[in-house]
Amino acid sequence: MPQQKLTIVSVKLHTENKNNSTLKPAVVSSNPTCTIKTGNVEISFFNGVDEHIIQTVMRELKD
Repeated sequence: MPQQKLTIVSVKLHTENKNNSTLKPAVVSSNPTCTIKTGNVEISFFNGVDEHIIQTVMRELKD
C-alpha cells in the first residue's frame, strides 16, 4: 500500500453566535487536555474544543 503524503493545516474555529455580549472569552492553556499519539502523528485537544471536532478526528483515525 503506497503511503500518502499528508499536509497538516492549522485551523482556528470561531462561533457564529449573533449575541456576542454574553460570550466569555476562552481561556487558552498551553497544556493540552488530551493528547493522542498514533504512528508518527500526535494530536492534542485543548479545553473547550467542540465535541464535534473530537468526533471527526476520531472517525478519521479509525479509517
